[in-house]
Amino acid sequence: MFGGFPFEFFEGGGGGFPGFAREQHESPKNVENTRYYEILGVDKNATTQDILKAYRNLARTKHPDKGGDPKEFAEITQAKEVLSDPEKRKVYDTHGEEGINKGMSASDEGMSIFDLLSGKVGGKKEGPKRCEDTNHELKVSLEDLYHGVNKKLALNRTRNCVECNGAGGSKVEVCGECKGRGMIKRLVQLGPGMYSQSAGPCDQCRGQGKSIDPKFRCKSCKGSRTIQERKVIEIIVDKGTPNHHKQNFHSEGDEAPGLAAGDLVVMIVEKDHPIFKRKKSDLIMTKNITLKEALTGYRFVLKHLDGDKIIESTPGEVIKPGDIRTVEELGMPIMRTPYKFGNLFISFEVEFPKPKSLPKSSIKDLIKLLPGERANPQGKSIKALVFDKSHVTENHTGIHSDYQEDEDDDESHGQRVQCSGTIF
Repeated sequence: MFGGFPFEFFEGGGGGFPGFAREQHESPKNVENTRYYEILGVDKNATTQDILKAYRNLARTKHPDKGGDPKEFAEITQAKEVLSDPEKRKVYDTHGEEGINKGMSASDEGMSIFDLLSGKVGGKKEGPKRCEDTNHELKVSLEDLYHGVNKKLALNRTRNCVECNGAGGSKVEVCGECKGRGMIKRLVQLGPGMYSQSAGPCDQCRGQGKSIDPKFRCKSCKGSRTIQERKVIEIIVDKGTPNHHKQNFHSEGDEAPGLAAGDLVVMIVEKDHPIFKRKKSDLIMTKNITLKEALTGYRFVLKHLDGDKIIESTPGEVIKPGDIRTVEELGMPIMRTPYKFGNLFISFEVEFPKPKSLPKSSIKDLIKLLPGERANPQGKSIKALVFDKSHVTENHTGIHSDYQEDEDDDESHGQRVQCSGTIF
């Protein structure tokens, strides 16, 4: 021990701190970081779009719905999930599958005990400043969310001019008006002998702090340093994608001189459906049936997202208005989980016969067939009318008169204290 600190705490008798590299940094061990690329059939320099395209091509033949092996397709999906995510891909390239399984970050490297004791652990490395992310909504039908679909999104984005490399021209000088500050001060007269000083962007260089002689301006961007570029992004919408699910496309957003390109964030927005309402992975619908069907059984064809389905009641079942029935696994697919679905919930509304549509003979038969005794009290009866808005009593004059009389009586006995509130 040294100063009460046991050297046995260090790995190899003081050679290193557990979880940290030795002070004499060893070369990193070889990691297996090629298998995911081999599964998708792409090389290590493949772009995100190359990876998604390879996944799509494999899904056409390897998906379990196409007769593929579920375990093999699960590995294909895992490879796509890792390699299409820039951060996960860095972890995989650096630490292999072990790093992915342990939730490591790409910056997890060996540190010496001296880094630990000097407070260097936990320091956050700041990357280059980036442009703000570009957000876009993509509306998708419930049918496409059920089956999965590929969409192409065309958008305009700002990019650094490739002709002048974002410089604006071949001869860039410091602006003589603002001396490179990009801002100038101005005096504004408020009145006779009264002035106010304000600062604003330089009109000469448009706040850039640099000026370019018109003779040397870039012909492509005309000195603005950026251009508008048309870009088509392919978006893979998986089966069962949730509403408001976001897909991030790294560095596919706007770009500006001195700033790294921002990301493109696409949010999937589910369109309304005429039959179904979606609740996570479940589907909800309302079905109208006749009173005869409610009492004797129903059987109907449902135009489902996966084709026509015949739904029928169980023998002897009676449906009351508002009853709900469940059809298992007839809901939405659960995203990235093969062969698993939510449920379908059917809320029933019972349509009763129209007034006076039943003949007297049928009514007598119903009285005999339906259970329960029919009440028949003796005495004079009063007919109940079918409700109509005109039946509502709106004239409260009598009540008001009594109230007014009470009020007059109160005034005759002395002054009343007024209430600050209101009635109705």
